[in-house]
Amino acid sequence: MGSGGVAIAALPTVICLKVPFSDGLGGGNIFDTWNKKILLTDYVIEDSKIDKKQVTVAVPDSMGHMQNVVKMVPEKALAIRYKKILRTEEVTDADGNVIEKYVFEKQKDKNGQPTLIDAEFYAFTGSKILISQAEQDFSHEDLPCPTIIRQLKGKGGQTFFKFT
Repeated sequence: MGSGGVAIAALPTVICLKVPFSDGLGGGNIFDTWNKKILLTDYVIEDSKIDKKQVTVAVPDSMGHMQNVVKMVPEKALAIRYKKILRTEEVTDADGNVIEKYVFEKQKDKNGQPTLIDAEFYAFTGSKILISQAEQDFSHEDLPCPTIIRQLKGKGGQTFFKFT
């Protein structure tokens, strides 16, 4: 998993807590600690400010001949803003339709007591799996949307994250 950092300037400004994916989305450095439902409220895919890769590109020299030049280019990074869903309740609306209602983790005051305000978090990653899923499976028109980010273990024992 990459440790790609990304500027969140493209996301509207709110008070959020920054949570690296390696911390299990807020659950500590223990494998599989926070595989819970989140309400994805925004995301952005940008060039990483941290992770770079080396590529060889062909560029013309002053005589017009092509030369291979090694160049460092940024990897992609995904930044997400989300709310942690603690509980999902089914309620009936005025038209008789059953809809899901979410109870979110709350912001804490200076004494550590929960307030009435929903806590918002953001996290960033260079995970190629999550970036690919964000590019192919999500659109900003679908937001906010409930989803689950799971930490899974591959055949070689490496861990990775995936929207499920």
